[in-house]
Amino acid sequence: MKRILLTTTSLVLAAGVASAETSISWSGGATAGVARAGKIDTTATTLTANDLKSLRLDLVSADAISAVSGASVTTGTDMGLTIESAGATTAATLAAQIVLGTNVLNLATGNAVAGTSTIADNAANVALLTKIQAILDATAAGTAVATGNFQSYSEVNATVTGSVSTDNGLTITASMSVDAGEGYDFADDDSFDTTGTSLRGGLDNITIATAMGSFKIDQNAVTHLVDGDDDGAADLLYTNTFGKMSVSAAIDMNKDTDETAVTGGIVRAAADGTTGDVTLVTAVAADVAWSAKVSMPVAGGTAYVAMDEEGGNIFGASTILGGVGLSFSSKLEALEEETKVDRENTLGLTYALGATTLGASWNSKEDGDQWGISAAYAADGLSISASTDEGSDWSVSGSMTLGGGASAVAGVNYTEDAYLGLSFAF
Repeated sequence: MKRILLTTTSLVLAAGVASAETSISWSGGATAGVARAGKIDTTATTLTANDLKSLRLDLVSADAISAVSGASVTTGTDMGLTIESAGATTAATLAAQIVLGTNVLNLATGNAVAGTSTIADNAANVALLTKIQAILDATAAGTAVATGNFQSYSEVNATVTGSVSTDNGLTITASMSVDAGEGYDFADDDSFDTTGTSLRGGLDNITIATAMGSFKIDQNAVTHLVDGDDDGAADLLYTNTFGKMSVSAAIDMNKDTDETAVTGGIVRAAADGTTGDVTLVTAVAADVAWSAKVSMPVAGGTAYVAMDEEGGNIFGASTILGGVGLSFSSKLEALEEETKVDRENTLGLTYALGATTLGASWNSKEDGDQWGISAAYAADGLSISASTDEGSDWSVSGSMTLGGGASAVAGVNYTEDAYLGLSFAF
């Protein structure tokens, strides 16, 4: 289908090129300075009720664990294995209390500490469950990385855009980008980008604007409209406006090779679920073939709703009341829908005091980062922003204009990511 579409585009271009209006523009920028990559700690992540609900332990039977209520998770009828928690707990203590049938098995002592039933092979149970605890500990903690040394970075990039307006009312635009060098991205999970001094280039996208809407073609690079991390990026983005309502749809033109979700958790290596070592399986959502979004102005603000093929959906709204900016969203991603995890609700507030803007946010996901606050100042060519959250993930950055499109930039954050340099556009 893609070849047919591109061929059709070529025919349209050929038919109208004799009298078409064409234009070519370009833009670019460069960065240079010194920076270092921050450290990664091994602190165990807090596991929540949602984590427990999505956990699967096919240890003896083929029955998957399903959530019953709160933070409790139970098996099917054959196994009778339950992980119980009064609420959020760390990976190190999660497996300390395991229910086998009517018995509670204490991993520290290897003894059944409650109930009246007899555990046939207590030593084997302890060994198996200890392995499960080790997997959870390793997964939560991750691999430690020390703070990097300062090193220089420099990168230049440019984008060339060509546009053609044909006699039959089409406007066709194509963009291509080239860059060289090694840049630096200031974030807690990113640092230096592509290493090397060679020139790199690529086609950004081709956009066809018609009376029926706009079609952007960008193979495997169109972000889905509910969750940008969905398995399999889309190839085509359609946008249009009907009165005050805006409509968009992202479509993956590739054949869906991932038609069902993979449930994550700790499973037996053997297919029958009764023998073999235990291993960790990462949960993966089924490939999303399409997603769609509708937005429109409501009460001085904007409201929107989006959904995708696999049951993922999000809705929200934003407005300004009494000088306070309000935003709300409620999202259930495809993988969360398939694993029966709760929706994530987010509330945001902003307030401007002259050149200073204050912000606050809260979300319902109990991950140790439920709330965050921020402040930003911008005046006379100087801008400074700072933020932190419940988990003390703080960040401070700023810039000062030097004229001619150039700025001095600097920043540091809680991972000890730090940079000082120049950036300019041309």
